[in-house]
Amino acid sequence: VRDRPARLTRPLTRRTSLNTMRLVTAAALATAVSGQEFTLSVVSNGTFSIALDGKPWLTSSEYAIDSATSSAGTLKLLESSASSGTDPFGAYQSTTFKWASTASSETQMVASIRTYESDPGLMVFEQAFPNTISGPGASVGADPTVESGSGARTLFPSFDKASPAGGLPAFAYHGVFPGMKCTTVKDYTPSHQGGAPLVIYDNTDPSVAPANYSTIVFSPLSFPKAHHMTATDGYFGAGVKDTVTEIPAGWSQLFVLSAGKGINAGMMAWGDRMLKFTGKPRADKYRDTTHSTIGFWTDNGGYYHYATGNASLGSNYEEVLPKVKAYHDSIGVPFGHWQFDSWFYPKDGGVNAGGGGGAVTNWTAMPSVFPSGMAAINEKLGGMPTVMHNRQWSDKSDYIHNWTNIPWYEDKYAIPMDPTQFFTKFFTQQEGWGLTMYEQDWMCTEYDGVAHLQTNISLADAWLEGMAAGAASSNRTVQYCMPYPNDVLAAASHAAVTNARATGDYFHAHNQWAVGHTSLFYWAIGVLPFKDGFYSSTNKQVGGQTVGPETNPDRETIMATLSTAMVGPMDGIYLLNKSRVMATCRADGTVLKPDRPVSVSDACFAPDVSDPASCYTYTTHSALTTDSGKFEVTYVYLDDPKTPITSATIGLSKGAGPALVVYNFYTQQHASFNKMADNVIEPGYEGHVYAIVSPEVNGWHFIGEPSKYVTASAIRFPHVAAGTGSGIKVTVVGAANETVEVCALQATAQALTCQKLQFSSAGTQYASFGTA
Repeated sequence: VRDRPARLTRPLTRRTSLNTMRLVTAAALATAVSGQEFTLSVVSNGTFSIALDGKPWLTSSEYAIDSATSSAGTLKLLESSASSGTDPFGAYQSTTFKWASTASSETQMVASIRTYESDPGLMVFEQAFPNTISGPGASVGADPTVESGSGARTLFPSFDKASPAGGLPAFAYHGVFPGMKCTTVKDYTPSHQGGAPLVIYDNTDPSVAPANYSTIVFSPLSFPKAHHMTATDGYFGAGVKDTVTEIPAGWSQLFVLSAGKGINAGMMAWGDRMLKFTGKPRADKYRDTTHSTIGFWTDNGGYYHYATGNASLGSNYEEVLPKVKAYHDSIGVPFGHWQFDSWFYPKDGGVNAGGGGGAVTNWTAMPSVFPSGMAAINEKLGGMPTVMHNRQWSDKSDYIHNWTNIPWYEDKYAIPMDPTQFFTKFFTQQEGWGLTMYEQDWMCTEYDGVAHLQTNISLADAWLEGMAAGAASSNRTVQYCMPYPNDVLAAASHAAVTNARATGDYFHAHNQWAVGHTSLFYWAIGVLPFKDGFYSSTNKQVGGQTVGPETNPDRETIMATLSTAMVGPMDGIYLLNKSRVMATCRADGTVLKPDRPVSVSDACFAPDVSDPASCYTYTTHSALTTDSGKFEVTYVYLDDPKTPITSATIGLSKGAGPALVVYNFYTQQHASFNKMADNVIEPGYEGHVYAIVSPEVNGWHFIGEPSKYVTASAIRFPHVAAGTGSGIKVTVVGAANETVEVCALQATAQALTCQKLQFSSAGTQYASFGTA
């Protein structure tokens, strides 16, 4: 593979002395120490410090190229300068240092810091390599969880753990289905293809509400699969991953430091900047039928994962699945899409209980599964849009042997040398299948099983880019499954990657329902967090892969709905809970979603919470349009029923904001929201709390549709008009043959009023409350 040049390599212009640049930077950023502004101070030996809103936070540490380091004197500073330029963020001022090892006479690394007058809460760091750096990288060990070397073979930026921010709390994302791990700056350590984004926040002032905590986020900005975080007892930083065997001349790597207020808003500020740089929009949660509707899934942990149930229904999937669909139709559950997991295609080895094992040899139906082929089963299922699973590529793949014009790297598994060429051709092969979303599973296994993905600086990013480009060329989307954090970071560049699994496999992973911590990461960069399929009932699912029973199906269904990704029940035939499934959607199967994925509340990051990663206080909202703007109806999930709802839970300072009511989804009880104290809510029958918090609008608190988990979805209620008197007029969108109950609470009398609207055909009606 020919390594790609950096995307934003620009000549330095308007060169000035370093000391002059220091004055320009200070003048540009010291306008007012508020609104989350960085102040950069640099000196001629390459050291620098960063203040946030006038308060010192970070000081620089080491520069390094392999074993040559600035602290040991084996890496020497050749030149420092200042310049200006433009990139997707706009105009910037740049401070640049040229470094070389004492054994070299030529520049080996150009380290630059960019600041932006138009966005003083942003800094970008660049490592650029004008000359090739060759030589062996760290060995690629058999156990990928054991770090080789420091994690990076180059280092810039790095920050001293004794910086003023060294004692502050922090968290980062690690592992497969990236999970939040909380730490402090001084105790931070990265992990294999993980440890980013790194979030540092200041919760030391008890008078500051969690939503106003000063927050910074550090991560790679370009080529995230080529980078690696690194840390020692003395510093943390990032650079080119230490498994790379050659850094080609012209390679450049960018890293971003982003400032914000609060945890959720701070992460979104970082994500906004990431997406501004890449040009990717956040995923449209109603992009197509697959994203919009409830779907029937056959993933690991579900009934039909490597199982077809009662033999009387058929001997293979082709005989059984049409009967399952007929059952869904007969009870009136309008699934809009299906998902086929790894059971349908041939592999080069067996499959274990968790679905792992052999690699794919040919991505098409095995005759024992669908004897008539993929197009035939799609026709028998009514031409349903379908999500289809794939795994790592076998070195015995038919594509290697038959598509001879596309060369491959063959190792334990295989990877095409030109992923874009391969995937563009690959996605022309599924005519008539109904394929709308390609699920790439076992991403960690593919990466760890192909040495070239680790030793070649550009191949891993090219793999993900080619996959997305191929899917986009065929008007399909991509779901990531079993990704590392660095895989998810790469999705910030690819519009076709709309969603990724946010939790482990159903029934096989601890707290697999808990999407809210990972969604904080995913949604910031425009990726919908998919919860995985689930059982909708408490029935024992005898005959399926997993019998169960599921003891908390309401929690499963709520989390799937609030994720804003797909809602995918996996029950066996005759075992589905219709009422619970239909509480997620309209009568036509369109899921009633909140405006953004559910996420962990900022209140979980207060100093009295011992481990924010184990705090399952989740919130999201619907933003409803009025004549003069928007108002938010907030949904609150508390897994611990002893946890109260406070102003901090919903992102307010104590006592601030409009008059609110809190409505208990399970008991239908309602009360004024006490913004100065705890609001203790009675749990539902599964033991958790689910409540709706609604502000007063023209004398009324809009609750919406109390039989649906998202009671006030904007797709159901696109407009709420305030009348000339004390009242509201609500626009209601309904499906054919649907009855919609709409409720609002009169603010003064605290009386709940409901109306039922009958829709004989799909369309719009109105519900008025008070004098509207």
